[in-house]
Amino acid sequence: LASKGDLDLGISAVAEKIKTIGGDKVRFIILYGSKAREEMTELSDIDLAVYYDGDKKERFDFRVKVLGRVGDEFDIQTFQDLPLYIRKDIASSGKVIDYKGYMEIFRIFMRTIRDFEHFKPRLDMYYSGLGV
Repeated sequence: LASKGDLDLGISAVAEKIKTIGGDKVRFIILYGSKAREEMTELSDIDLAVYYDGDKKERFDFRVKVLGRVGDEFDIQTFQDLPLYIRKDIASSGKVIDYKGYMEIFRIFMRTIRDFEHFKPRLDMYYSGLGV
């Protein structure tokens, strides 16, 4: 397992690659998952969510390009294409690595949390129907 300092340098280097590949279309980069929670194990990867300002195909092409240029220890996802409950967790507890504008990221996070709160009663009803 790499040292914390080595991992932080690796994350910074990958963030720079992401910004180089995506240019101005990269609105923010967020660290989430076990590394953000400081619960990494030997089997953990490093999860990064990137808000890429493009349509679905452009986001897919961007992600494929990035994944081809970073190590296997990184899992790069486009924020908009993640399930709502994961986006909500990222907005609530992810660690911001880079962003273009504070108000923009704030609005996106607030909209994500609001959308989840509107969805949550249906999710709770579904789980109660399953007996969970």
